[in-house]
Amino acid sequence: MAKTITLIRHAQTNANRDHMWQGTLDTGLSPQGIAQLDLLANRFADRRPDVVLSSDLDRARRTASTISDAIVTDRQWREFGVGSWEGKTTSQIMEEYPEQMEAFLAGEDVAPGGGELMSVFGERIVAAFWDLVAGMSDGDHAHVVTHGGAIWALLSHVLGRKGLAAAMTVTSNTALTEITVSDDGNPQLTMFNDATHLVEPSMQFMPDGRTVTLFRHGQSEGNISGRWQGRTDSPLTDTGRKQAAQASVHAPRVPKMYTSPLSRAMMTAEILGTSIGVEPIPTDGLMEMAFGSWEDLTYEEVAASDPELFTSVFVDETDLPRGGTGETFAAAGSRLSRTITSLVDESDGDLGVVSHGAAIRAYVVDILGLSFAERNRIPVARNTSMTSVLYAGDRTMLSSYNVAPHMSL
Repeated sequence: MAKTITLIRHAQTNANRDHMWQGTLDTGLSPQGIAQLDLLANRFADRRPDVVLSSDLDRARRTASTISDAIVTDRQWREFGVGSWEGKTTSQIMEEYPEQMEAFLAGEDVAPGGGELMSVFGERIVAAFWDLVAGMSDGDHAHVVTHGGAIWALLSHVLGRKGLAAAMTVTSNTALTEITVSDDGNPQLTMFNDATHLVEPSMQFMPDGRTVTLFRHGQSEGNISGRWQGRTDSPLTDTGRKQAAQASVHAPRVPKMYTSPLSRAMMTAEILGTSIGVEPIPTDGLMEMAFGSWEDLTYEEVAASDPELFTSVFVDETDLPRGGTGETFAAAGSRLSRTITSLVDESDGDLGVVSHGAAIRAYVVDILGLSFAERNRIPVARNTSMTSVLYAGDRTMLSSYNVAPHMSL
């Protein structure tokens, strides 16, 4: 059985509120941060962890104490030191240390403000993670309260992006991020930046932009039978309709919502749209990945009927058109990206999108800069889960993935 690790960023501090770099400096929780503690505690009211591992810094320990009476502190999980940058805003640092900040933002191996070298910091966090995993039994679920930089460093490792820029936002204060480690020892980013318990998620170092929230459709008849639906139409089940209604509680109030025209997506969009007061607009570019002759077949049926192509794609990891005449994974991701970029350019404000599992994963894999062979570093999103992407000028950044508080992992 897989091992699960839930990472929780500490509540908002006064430094977070004032957009200052704090590193290992403790500035106390802000009034908003104190309010976040109650919301986080409510989220864990029915499933309080027996033990929570925490960074030794006060902001993390105080956050951890809201969800468990038994806290184990470990300085390996503390934030990276930023030396003379402590207590300064980004604009102040840019003025006083322009070359060093530019090198840091470019992902170079620097020691911010003469603090901790970033490569040493990354190695420390990765070692702390694998030490934790080594001490867990199969099926265990560990909870760790730590810091934005620590979570970012660990996700860079999980996604294979060490030394490369990761197109992801910093997690929100008190947000949950989950990593699973399979029986073969491979980690996977199962869920990223779930802050749905907060009224107003607080994030730092975020560029201004517009957010697109993508929903996967609810459970369909094809999902139950394990068939690769692709462009084949399949209606929602009763469970799928209930999932969509439950997801609408957490859906952002967007002025426009677009949807794949396939019935399982349309039905989901109509339920969501009714809840938030918008009329979904069918858009062909949001359809599922095309599977060609593999449409409406199960995994086993595809393997038996088309073994050569199946082996090329799923054993040799060659991204070929599915079923001979369908799409490649990369083509599906590029199509969704072009479509959503066009919708962002044509619209004002944030947007909602209802699409499909393979298409959404292909799109996110493209944003993260992963290869087809690396796609399993993230799973296919759950039915009615939310994934959000920030469009900020020429930058596109993942700000959440596979978030579904109404569903159990």
